Amino acid sequence: MAHLDAQGDFWRKIGPRDVFWFLSGALVAVAASLLIYPWVLMRHAASAPAATDAVAAHVSGSAQSGQSMDGAITALEQRLAKGGGSDADWELLARSYEFVQRPEAAAAAREKRLLPGAGAAPAAAPPGAPSAAAAQLIASADAARSRHDLAAAAADYRQLAALKEMTADTWADYADVAAGLNGNSLIGEPEKYLQAALGLDPQHPKALWLEASLQHETGQYTQAVTTWQRLAGVLGPESPDAKVIAANLAEDQRLAGSAAAAVATADAGVAVRGEVLLSEALRSRVPPGLTLFIVAKSVDSPGPPVAILRTTTGSWPLRFELNDALAMMPDRKLSTAGLVTIEARVSKSGQAMPQSGDLLGTTAPLDPAARKPVRIVIERVIGS
Repeated sequence: MAHLDAQGDFWRKIGPRDVFWFLSGALVAVAASLLIYPWVLMRHAASAPAATDAVAAHVSGSAQSGQSMDGAITALEQRLAKGGGSDADWELLARSYEFVQRPEAAAAAREKRLLPGAGAAPAAAPPGAPSAAAAQLIASADAARSRHDLAAAAADYRQLAALKEMTADTWADYADVAAGLNGNSLIGEPEKYLQAALGLDPQHPKALWLEASLQHETGQYTQAVTTWQRLAGVLGPESPDAKVIAANLAEDQRLAGSAAAAVATADAGVAVRGEVLLSEALRSRVPPGLTLFIVAKSVDSPGPPVAILRTTTGSWPLRFELNDALAMMPDRKLSTAGLVTIEARVSKSGQAMPQSGDLLGTTAPLDPAARKPVRIVIERVIGS
């Protein structure tokens, strides 16, 4: 997926909001193990001061009650206001103040005193802010992505989805991670997460980038052109990625033109037309919206399909046409393949490779040049 790779480090950059939630989640995660380190020292955690068990218990309690970073700071203030606490506790508080840009409070903490009002309940979290549990999962997923542990990141996103606290940001990141686990393909599960992101924010930059990449991957070049144009409008001409977007746009404009010309040629050439039906026994197992692949395979030359059409299930029968415009490789075309078989497969996972549980129908060998209508009945379950 060239378009995905072209992004470079763009999506690994984080903004102030991301830093805040990362810190909140990090403090919650560390508190749970009874060790707290200032976020600013996490890169040097071996030398960072540890908090006492009592302070850790206070912060852990605040996390369990759903409080955020401010809640953790308030719990520590309350602990120190009662007259206890070590030098490490005061230093932890000072560094926390510095992170939230409260220099006067940080200076006072280093003098082992609190400013008036310290220890009061924090202000309510802003609307739409994640809970402490969600912030912890987001931080964990971000850390897993930074070390390229995609499986761990995916597990975090699954838990976040179960909490029903996914956002356009996290859905887009989940789609990116799932694509990495899917052989760098956005087809299938990644596509579902991507659509969830765009459903929440149709102008989300990363989601638009991935959408254009998916359209490129599936040969929908005209749609990809439109999506690249939308993304360019969202990011603006001064974006550091403007040149990459322009290059991707130009590529899909070229491919869209080539595909249109190929379709025009194919209309007058060899094509296989027909319909796909679903057996009565399998009707209850195929709801609308599942992925349906219709594939032409050469009988005499095993290898990649000579034509492939990707669509979705809906009303039956489903009419289709295969021609040279749907070839996967320039040197493997329907018009030059000789005898072929036509396969219709419902993929519940959306994967291009057949999986156990997919529903299948196949024709006998036929000659595409004969131009005879084809009828395919899906009546078999792979693996059963």
